[in-house]
Order: sequence, then structure tokens, then C-alpha cells
Amino acid sequence: MKNQHGFVLVTTLWVLAMLTLAASFFALWTQRTLTIAQTRQADIQGEIDMLSTQANVIYLLTTQPFTLGGLTVPDAPDTIDKSKSYEDSILPVGTEIAVDDRSYFGHGKAFFALQDEGGLININIETEQTLGRLLGLLGVEAKLRAPLIAKLKDYIDLDDLHRANGAESYHYEQRNLPPPTNRYLKHQMETKRVLDWAEQTTLWENHQLRQLTHLYLAARSNINTAPSLVLQAAYNLSANNAERIIKMRERMPFYTLKGVFQVTGIQLDVDPLEENFFPSEYSRLTLWYAGARRMRQVHIELTPNAEKIKPWQIESSLEFELLPIYADKFPHHVQTTLFISDQLSVFSDQSSKF
Repeated sequence: MKNQHGFVLVTTLWVLAMLTLAASFFALWTQRTLTIAQTRQADIQGEIDMLSTQANVIYLLTTQPFTLGGLTVPDAPDTIDKSKSYEDSILPVGTEIAVDDRSYFGHGKAFFALQDEGGLININIETEQTLGRLLGLLGVEAKLRAPLIAKLKDYIDLDDLHRANGAESYHYEQRNLPPPTNRYLKHQMETKRVLDWAEQTTLWENHQLRQLTHLYLAARSNINTAPSLVLQAAYNLSANNAERIIKMRERMPFYTLKGVFQVTGIQLDVDPLEENFFPSEYSRLTLWYAGARRMRQVHIELTPNAEKIKPWQIESSLEFELLPIYADKFPHHVQTTLFISDQLSVFSDQSSKF
């Protein structure tokens, strides 16, 4: 009888242990499932907020005028007097959404940044001097810059004659690579197909080359919207002078080269016909939401005078990891009721501590 009681006791203990393990496993599984469900719900809400923000930005792009300061908003305290002359109407009113890739609160938990693509460098047609400076700023060795540019020019030109240090079809065949397209690039990342460009790892870190270049406009880079590295490459400026320009234009955008000279002390070698201070019809909209690890960039062209199509076109929409330049920025508030953010109070509380 004692042996039987002992066996029953041991069996009972084993059953209790197994039930305890099963309960613990079930609790853990339930918690993980709940966490996954909450994460997916947050992702869905984040996507909804991003789409709402995108719709509102496109609405503003197609209905509101630009000034030298950026994109105006409809219900801001300062409004544009439409009776003004053109010269007066383009002056900043102080409530615009800047189009220099500045971060803003969007709808709900979303954030956004608008970049005038006219403030970037056209990699298809830019001069070898500017491209060389840009490659240098992005970490490419001096001895490699001219050959890389020659290969790029051979890739997009119409003939089969290769430049010094360039490359044509038979060079690609020797490496079992697709031949040049002999047309302008359709996307910045197409440069990876150009011989030797993919090996330049610094160009692709944080998507640096894609962030600083575009493919559509022939004008010089917009001084009021160009990032620091673009100002340095396009206008052969030092990093200090580029930062001076950026700080000054945040208070008052430039509208003459004389103003740039007063800030930098340098007379820019720019043909008066190539002066560029006004936003273009091409914009890059960057979208992300609180807690996200990825972001989306939407390239938008305004087509107000086109027939039988919308007054705007989305040229491309790409999703990739959230870049530090956006994750680390403190967002600005847009002075319009179109964007109702869930994050304003959180950031206000954080900023009040400093």
C-alpha cells in the first residue's frame, strides 16, 4: 500500500509539473500572440496615418501656391494677397511647409518631409566637376572619380565609343554583366548597373546617392532647398559656407546671388539665367510613423496644365529602412488643421524638459 501511495504521489507531482509547464507555455504563447496582434494593429494604423498624410500633402501641392519659403497652407494666420504683383507674391509669409526635407508632424502618428527635387543634383546631365565633387563628398577616392564618371557617361550616351577610362558593351560582356542601356537613367539606383559603381560602398550607405540626386530637371540646384552636400558640390562651397546658407535661409530665403555673397563672402560663378531660388514641380515626399523601422518615399510631379490626366502624377513610390536623418530630426508643426497629430503632446512634453 505504501508503494502504491508513493507511486500515486509521484504521478500526481509529475502531472502537476506538466500542467504548470503547459500553463506557462500557454501564457507565453498568449502574450506573444497578443504582442504580434498589437504590433500589426499599430502597423495598420501607421499605414492609414501615412496614407492620410500623403493625401493631404498632395491636396496642398495641387491647390496651394509656392513662395520662396516653400508650400503655403490654406488656414494659416498669414495668407497671400492675390492682388500683389508676382515679385511680391513669391516672398515668404512665414507659415509655409519648407521643401528642404525638414520633418513635420503628419496625421495621427505619421511624420513627413518634403524635398524639392530642384534642390538636388541631376545625375544624368550634371557636369563632371560637380559629379566629381559629389563623389568625393560621399567618400569615393580621388583616383576613382574620373573613371566612374566616364563609365556613367558611356552608359547613358547613344554611341558605342568609350571615353578614356570609360566602358562600353564589350567591357560589360567581359564581366558577364548586362550591357549599357544607352539612355538616361530612370532611377538613381540604376547607377549600380554602371561598371564599378556597385563596388563603391560609401555611395549606398544610408542611400546617400539616392537622397542627393534626381533625374528630371536641367536647372542648377535650388539654393533655398539644397542639402549641405549638394550646396558644396553644385556651387563649390565649403561645409561652413553651406551651413551658413542653410541657417540664413531658414530665417529668410534667398532671392538674389547678392544675398548669398553677403552671407558667404564668395561670388558664385553662376550665369544669371541659371539662378535658381524657387521650388520646382517635382517633389519627394518621405513618410514614416512613430515606432516604425521603415519609411516610404513618393516622387510626385505636378502637372496642372496637362490634358486628360490628373494635375499630379506619382513617378515612383519606394519603401526601405528608416534613415537616421529622419529618425533623429525633431519634427515641426504645420500651421493648418489638415494634420491632426497624436504626437504633438508627447514631443511638447519632451521639449519642455530641456
